[in-house]
Amino acid sequence: MRRAGKWGFDAEDGFEGAVDVVFLLIIFFLVASSFDKTVREKLALPSRDPDKAVATSPQERERLDITIYPDSRIAIDHEEIVVDDPNSVEAYRKIGDALENWVAEKKPGMPFEQAIEGVDVFITTDRRSYAGAALNAIMACLDRGVTPQVIFEEERIARR
Repeated sequence: MRRAGKWGFDAEDGFEGAVDVVFLLIIFFLVASSFDKTVREKLALPSRDPDKAVATSPQERERLDITIYPDSRIAIDHEEIVVDDPNSVEAYRKIGDALENWVAEKKPGMPFEQAIEGVDVFITTDRRSYAGAALNAIMACLDRGVTPQVIFEEERIARR
């Protein structure tokens, strides 16, 4: 190949890749635009009937806090769970049992699956704590049909 000067380039060099990219982009936009049209045509919303409209108020939801402290202590609703190793299967089981007991105390007589529907679960952890402890809490919730919201707090260092 021939170079045109010290910093220049020949018109034959380097355009094959650009042509391929432009060709792929044209195909992508053709497929995406036709897909969007077919989805839009199939969408049919029900008509709104103001006579059947019912005023709804937001339901009261309970909040359950699972906290994992920097020294990897685990607390559910501010009550500490005693475990030897926060990364162990024992911690996973105790978190799950404590979750079920908390729901049973708040809504006695209801099946767990129904009682947990009105509960928001928040797992608060710190980057200095063991990741296994947070993972145990997340998995204990998920295995029981609860999707927790995980909050990672940044460590706060007081400046003097």
